[in-house]
Amino acid sequence: DLAAAEKYADIAYQHDRYNAKALVNKGNCLAHKNEGDQAKQFYLEAIGVEADCVEAIYNLGVVNVRLGLFHEAQQAFEKLHTIIPNNPEVIFQIAQLHERHRNLHAAVKWYNILITRVPSDPGVLSRLGQIFNKEDDESQAFHYHLESYRHYPVSLDVISWLGVWYVKSELYEKAIHFFERASQIQPNEVKWRLMVTSCHRRMGNYPRALDLYERIHAEHPENLECLRYLVAICKDLGRPHEAYQNKLAKLDRAAGQQA
Repeated sequence: DLAAAEKYADIAYQHDRYNAKALVNKGNCLAHKNEGDQAKQFYLEAIGVEADCVEAIYNLGVVNVRLGLFHEAQQAFEKLHTIIPNNPEVIFQIAQLHERHRNLHAAVKWYNILITRVPSDPGVLSRLGQIFNKEDDESQAFHYHLESYRHYPVSLDVISWLGVWYVKSELYEKAIHFFERASQIQPNEVKWRLMVTSCHRRMGNYPRALDLYERIHAEHPENLECLRYLVAICKDLGRPHEAYQNKLAKLDRAAGQQA
């Protein structure tokens, strides 16, 4: 109820202009209205009144991020870290700012500090995995993605990354486990079933792959990728493929006309 919040924030501020909490509340109301510059002034006033007002310093950092003032935001969060050194939210903000500026070595350092405070946070573990992936450190990227999955086995980004990693490593049976998991989470998303089937095909299990492609085609008759693989696999197995070939040609023509 932002209207009521602003009403009482104004009453408190008018009653005592040197109350840090009143100043923070007024700043929060302005921040909610996307009036970041004005909100910032109230947070600075609150800090002037009470130098270690953690709410004012934290919200000042957040508003500075929104305003694109990243250096000032970092100063605020680092100051706050000296006051409350074990606070996970503050450590996360510092790590995220380093990551934003592609100072990845420092970001890794701060995320590692963070996971000593929140060791089972899947989002932080996934962030570390993404950074190591950017740095081409695949073993560390794999480790942190797997840890993230262990604590939160329903993140499609993490599941997809792990599945693709196992495919690249030619460990197709393990990849199937992850793509099947993704298919359970998104049963109407055909791409996960296609990835499972692709793993069977790469393993040389063509009869199983053909069976799965035929099932997918029955449910998604206009899926071009499925049809292309059906044509190819039928040719490889010496089976009739003309019907699939004709359907594929017809869909390709229709797609060309729409383009």
